[in-house]
Amino acid sequence: MKFDKKHRPQALADVVYADAAVEQALNDYANNQRDKHLLLYGPRGTGKSVSAQLVLKQRMAILGQTGLNDIWNAKAYQAAHNTFEPVLTQWNWQLSMGATTGCSVFDEIDQFTLPMQHKLRAFIDQFEMGMVIATTNNLHLVDGPLKDRFRPLFVEYPSVPQWVPRVVAVLGHEGIPITSSQATGLLQGFEGSGRTLDDWMEDYVLRLKRMMTQLTTRPSASQPSSQSVNNLEAE
Repeated sequence: MKFDKKHRPQALADVVYADAAVEQALNDYANNQRDKHLLLYGPRGTGKSVSAQLVLKQRMAILGQTGLNDIWNAKAYQAAHNTFEPVLTQWNWQLSMGATTGCSVFDEIDQFTLPMQHKLRAFIDQFEMGMVIATTNNLHLVDGPLKDRFRPLFVEYPSVPQWVPRVVAVLGHEGIPITSSQATGLLQGFEGSGRTLDDWMEDYVLRLKRMMTQLTTRPSASQPSSQSVNNLEAE
């Protein structure tokens, strides 16, 4: 399994957010405490898409594995449909199976053409039994009147100290126990997205495993040591 897929967040608590207010709002949505349409925007790789998917998953937990909590990519959706009838169908099925409200996710909503965005605005104005969660890296490409129907949440890159617990958890899952101090050292100079962080962690895991393979004849090499991690920090 690919490294990033293996360590993909399974709940909102696994996602690292720069802003506690954003994290709280997402948890409110996940717990059916908010129903206004939600628009997550910000740079690439800040966790917008996975957050939208996890909010939908938790809101629709009552449905189980029914396929009614799948997300749509806006460009692919428009290539297959010219109306939002499939969304209405999804909402009706969700409601019939016990959901509090219908809910659909559109990833990269800015990839809808302007006429399609107008259709979405008209659709959500007409039907109030569900809500839409949307994501975009390009807020300026979202039609203004459509944008006004959503609550916008800006999702930005976490700081290095905020990434540290995730690095400790992921490397620990890979059998490489490290301290928060060592994780901070590994992240020295890091700037970027969660996807870039996954690449960084995969690099360190592979390098350390190669080092341990070279030391397999030593009794002390059964588990990566703190000194091994410190050596990698220094490289």
